[in-house]
Amino acid sequence: MTQCTPRRPRFTAFFCAATLLMLSASAVGADDLPGLDRPAAPRPGLPTLNTLLGFEPGARHPRNDELVRYYRALAEVSDRMTIETIGRSSGGREQVLAVFGTPDRLARLDDLRRGRIEASRDGEGPVVVWLGYSVHGNEASGASAAPIVAWWLAASDDPEVAAWLEHVVVVMEPVINPDGVDRFAHWANMHRGRNPSADPNDREHNEGWPNGRTSYYWFDLNRDWLPLTHPVSRNRIRHYRQWRPHVLTDVHEMGSRSTYFFQPGIPERNNPATPERVYALTARIAEYHAERLDAAGEPYYSRESFDDYYLGKGSTYPDLTGGVGILFEQGSSRGHVMDTPYGRRTFAEAIANQVRTSLSTLEASVALRDELRAHQADFFAEALDNDRRGGWLLGDGGDPARAERLLAMLVGHGIDVRTVSGAISIDGREFPAGSAWAIPARQDLGRFVEAIFDTPTELPMETFYDVSAWPLQYAFDLPLEPVRRLPATGAALTEATLAGPAPDSPAVDAVAWAIDWRQHRAPAVLAALLADGYRVQAAEAPMTLQTSSGTLDFDRGSVVVHGGIQPDHLAPVAERLAALGERHAVAIHAVRSGLARDGLDLGSPSLPVIEPPRAALLTGDGLNPYSAGALWRWFDVHLDQPVTMLDVTDLPGELDDYTHLLLPGGRYDGFGDAFEARLVEFVRGGGQLIAVRNAAAWVESLDLGWSFIDEEAGDADPDTTPARYADFELDAARRLIGGSALAVTLDPTHPLGWGYGRARSDDADDRRDDRRDNRRLVLFRQGAHVLKTTDNRYARPARYTESPLVAGYLAAPVAEELAATTAIGADRFGGGLVVRIADDVVFRGYWAGAERLLANALFHGQQVRRTNRP
Repeated sequence: MTQCTPRRPRFTAFFCAATLLMLSASAVGADDLPGLDRPAAPRPGLPTLNTLLGFEPGARHPRNDELVRYYRALAEVSDRMTIETIGRSSGGREQVLAVFGTPDRLARLDDLRRGRIEASRDGEGPVVVWLGYSVHGNEASGASAAPIVAWWLAASDDPEVAAWLEHVVVVMEPVINPDGVDRFAHWANMHRGRNPSADPNDREHNEGWPNGRTSYYWFDLNRDWLPLTHPVSRNRIRHYRQWRPHVLTDVHEMGSRSTYFFQPGIPERNNPATPERVYALTARIAEYHAERLDAAGEPYYSRESFDDYYLGKGSTYPDLTGGVGILFEQGSSRGHVMDTPYGRRTFAEAIANQVRTSLSTLEASVALRDELRAHQADFFAEALDNDRRGGWLLGDGGDPARAERLLAMLVGHGIDVRTVSGAISIDGREFPAGSAWAIPARQDLGRFVEAIFDTPTELPMETFYDVSAWPLQYAFDLPLEPVRRLPATGAALTEATLAGPAPDSPAVDAVAWAIDWRQHRAPAVLAALLADGYRVQAAEAPMTLQTSSGTLDFDRGSVVVHGGIQPDHLAPVAERLAALGERHAVAIHAVRSGLARDGLDLGSPSLPVIEPPRAALLTGDGLNPYSAGALWRWFDVHLDQPVTMLDVTDLPGELDDYTHLLLPGGRYDGFGDAFEARLVEFVRGGGQLIAVRNAAAWVESLDLGWSFIDEEAGDADPDTTPARYADFELDAARRLIGGSALAVTLDPTHPLGWGYGRARSDDADDRRDDRRDNRRLVLFRQGAHVLKTTDNRYARPARYTESPLVAGYLAAPVAEELAATTAIGADRFGGGLVVRIADDVVFRGYWAGAERLLANALFHGQQVRRTNRP
């Protein structure tokens, strides 16, 4: 293990980078490496970087497996470095963590790590610096700078390294995004000739869709520090919690027409929950970056472009958990060499700046070690202050599986969550026994907990680099109540695995089996049964059935598997149901009679057999990979089924093989008339379109015979008042919805609203009561699109409330424009259906409370009847 302590790190750091990054022996000499300010030889008996890596820095882009092999070889020969595998990515690639320190300190590494929590509270022990590289795979200079820094810490004979390691432990995550790094390395290397082109228009500099920025499922891992959707994020946070670093670096690249950025960012756009000390320390550390970059003659800037608001980013998360996070952005070469407004930039030069600021971070951390330790001790002392009383009470909302997903996130962050045994009632809201958890405000991460449950609607800024809201209680659609005094609690949760339901034993003598559709994982059970070939019915009205557990109510959307209608060639359905119920923690009830106590009998025409969906997802250039990837992941992970991905520019000759086409967000205007005609033909022939985000607004342009209210009305007169040129960006930002939580009113009697609540009656006399039972649901919104409203009053299963903003920023004119408009539409044309969903119901893989809307569109859209006005 070794730590970074370079005062003159330019030569040494780049020496490591040279070894790690390059194939060609023609790159940089071993005694004159970019990024280091003086030559540095290896300690006696240790190899050079180039010897270990096998090529010089900047000559090509290394794959993750090559980098891992290099780090293992380096750790094998150095007593200042250890390495461990902390997990694997969604793509199966190895994820490693390296630790650098003095040999004596590494010899008692486990004790050091175990003692970090107390040391962080007491302001004791060595300063811990966490160096993280290339969370975006095509921002590759970070992943190629890390080997240089690692070699310099582990193998350099520079006396300053040894001096720094007396005060610092360095934890390095050398490749945050193994899947994306490999995707980009393959692209850049396969397009590099003997004489690389510096023309920005060259194919090497313009990746195909999806590019290497994202991880598996095309997610942005730098937005995953909060939701922990991906295994690489969960693996990292598990170790981050143990180490509690004082400083964390988050190394990125930006556009090639830029120079170099380091924080502080835009001061007006900081997260208000972050202690001011964080920004003061960031500014102090920035002086060290400036000194090294000035000495190298490199241009740079700070306090512009980037903010520190969303706490789910790598540079903001530490600010609210006891550390100081720092963002770095290097103008990219997007390959091996590129012409920029600042001259010709090589990959090696981009690497050099990342090495310089890694070393300046270490230099600053040593120099400011007392201030950093004091800040961390103060942070946790404030969190544990006796004046912090009460906390929050979280309920399961009648759906333990959905609650389990949120609890897993909270426990994953190390948040203190405690069981509550007795039943509790707060302001008319009931928390039954065994279905609630207490979250104390007085805990180490109390400030972080406040921020993740906060629902601000009046913010001091109007522009955001990322989203403006992330209220987890609404994302998971679970009840959360702040309390001044917590009830009696049990032990803190160490894992989020809850006891699953106790379903009826699916005895072979049952007439049928029924599944309540309100269960979070019921769609996965239904999908598996249909994929196997079993016949499954879906209730279009409530029913009360006699089961082996007694008389139970089942609402619209509930699934019935009747034993008498199953294909003879399949295995007995009872056995399959038992396995699926256990796998997905879904209660499956054995029904004793086809005659209902109330509502639908099991042979009712209002219990139609569901046609198995054959869905295809449009992908490709012009479409939003985040939106497409989230849909793909929902099928693959939560529905546990494949989905066919079709390239939007190369659709198959016949679309009859598919029942559903899913349209993610994107730019559809450029695909031409023939593409639009194919979609119209698909719908009129009986297919179903499910369009989300801005695709929901685009499908309104299809020639399907839409009938919109006031569609002939012209736009309001444009504002012709002269405006200041300097206000353009802010005025444009006010029209956007960068990421806010908005409330909709959902009709639970509509097939797209099934599973969200039970209306009281179908009788005409009780219609007013039905309407009062409409369900309020909070969805996540990005984009300025507003859906048009059709003149069919029955085809609007969800609309925004009159005051839709629940959390985040929404300009008053935009809120007024959205109020009471269509959030979800479901319109019949010919034999098909078009479902428009304005919002992102699978946002970043964690907006679990909205996922059932997608399942309803997929499985129950076929039950949306034609509802022409009488």
